[in-house]
Amino acid sequence: MNDLSPPASRLAELRAELDGIDDQIHDLLMQRAKVVESVASEGGKTGIKIRPGREAIILRRLLARHQGAWPAQAVVRIWREMFGAALIIEGGQTMAVCDGEGAETRLALAREHFGPLTPVRRHHSPSQTLADLTREGGAQLAVLPPLAEGDDANGGWWPMLAANGQVRLYIIARIPFWTHRAEGLPVGEAYVVAAMPPDASGNDRGLILLSFNTDSSRTRIIEQVAAAGFTPGSLWVKRLPGDSRLLVLVEVEGLVSDADPRLAAITGLDAPPQVAGGYAIPISETN
Repeated sequence: MNDLSPPASRLAELRAELDGIDDQIHDLLMQRAKVVESVASEGGKTGIKIRPGREAIILRRLLARHQGAWPAQAVVRIWREMFGAALIIEGGQTMAVCDGEGAETRLALAREHFGPLTPVRRHHSPSQTLADLTREGGAQLAVLPPLAEGDDANGGWWPMLAANGQVRLYIIARIPFWTHRAEGLPVGEAYVVAAMPPDASGNDRGLILLSFNTDSSRTRIIEQVAAAGFTPGSLWVKRLPGDSRLLVLVEVEGLVSDADPRLAAITGLDAPPQVAGGYAIPISETN
């Protein structure tokens, strides 16, 4: 039997080289932490510190330049941990996670995306989860089920984003950001809500809330949104109990601001349209 392993002296050299590289990586991590401290001390961020659009820009740039045998999935995982560590340096954050159907998958996705060191509060319903964002000392992020419509109480939470109080809530991310699911990773999706609008990543989808006082077909709604200058995608429709209005959530190409003149061009509404947020489009292994 031939021994194909490298000689002990060569193996020792390789291990020493790895130790040196590990030290360099650690030095850079500590250097990165100092820069994050400077951002925090110099007021680079105010209010809620998370910037999912900026994170998406970083990950897309790194994956575009990535080469070699190191798995791209691991690059995403490492930088997601660094994003989480940076937020701890900047003061930390707490996430409220909605229980119910798919709760364990949702919690696993939240842990994967925001890091295992991020404190979690679990709530029975979407309304309780969102309420945690608006109370004093509350969570900064809410992780909720995939969007649904009709009588789906779990995924039909999006009408709660309608502005009706002092604190306005927005969808700011859709997770997982890396959609190729390796064996052992949670399979599913969730939406992240915060009391801040999403930041642009350059490849985004926006979400708009519309209200109609009469029935309107999906085709007609898409036509009205497109006629205003948007490029519409998915939409969700819901009629609230005891309310004659038809509420619609429309996904469009690109983020939308409250000042976007195209909003005023949407016809047939019984109330002004409202921006409900948006998210950086997740990436797959083939992007």
